[in-house]
Amino acid sequence: MRSWFARTVDESSAGISQESDNLYSKLSKLYEESGVRYRVPLAIAILSVAFQEYPAWTTQAIKIDVYGETIIALLGAGLVLSSVLAAFASTSRLAVAIFVAITVIAILPEWQVIANHTYLALWCIPVAILFRESWNSDLYAFYLRMTVGIVMIAAFGQKILAGTYLDGSFIAYLSATGSSSERMFSLFCDSTSTDPCIIYRLASWFILVWQLVVGILLLVGLNSLVFLAIEIGFLLGAGIYADEMNFQVLNIAVLCIVFRFGMPVWLAVLSIALLFFDRWGVSSLIDVVFHHVG
Repeated sequence: MRSWFARTVDESSAGISQESDNLYSKLSKLYEESGVRYRVPLAIAILSVAFQEYPAWTTQAIKIDVYGETIIALLGAGLVLSSVLAAFASTSRLAVAIFVAITVIAILPEWQVIANHTYLALWCIPVAILFRESWNSDLYAFYLRMTVGIVMIAAFGQKILAGTYLDGSFIAYLSATGSSSERMFSLFCDSTSTDPCIIYRLASWFILVWQLVVGILLLVGLNSLVFLAIEIGFLLGAGIYADEMNFQVLNIAVLCIVFRFGMPVWLAVLSIALLFFDRWGVSSLIDVVFHHVG
């Protein structure tokens, strides 16, 4: 016979589990019905900039001398506040205004050294202020579609002109000198050979084809959720390989606006988790695993 204590524990656990399920269902329903799902992508895009820029600001001696640590902390907090406000209909435009103000103060003065990630954010986020409800705007979604499509084709063109993707030499270089995640293809190639192996070439050609095809499909207006799902998968894979999850989260957020799909709860939670994880890095995780295995 089961003890009274065991029965009590089981009943309590079942009650707690049911209450948790009910709470999650209520929050999910509120998330959907309030329209937050469609505003969260912009919030995540702004948050990705906060995770990209603030850590860099805290290590730049010149910026610390100019603004001081307190102002830098306030600018970082301002980006986070902007992200939170972007999720609400009544404050979404204010959020973009705050983002623009911080950009003018802390990012644009160093425009010569702005990362590609930040440039893409600056092309995509500030324009939202022109629309009363950017999350419902077909024109804003169209603008983002054209912007990302052109960026993808430009990235393809840059790689073609450089030539190092056509022969696989860039992937070979990363496999020899890059981070742990960037060296993953070296497992399939002879490290003593000076010529890029077929795996390096195939990986390079895949990247070229992927960027060209995605760019073209965006520009011609393909609006398939299957296409979006596949692209999100590719972006996550690219983030793991290049150890740049922050950049991929920004791309995913923008694409969720482009396709007017919004962000389901699970994707929003995953995106935020990946932003935190990116601060540590995929390569660091790989190094820790190999250290313990070794």
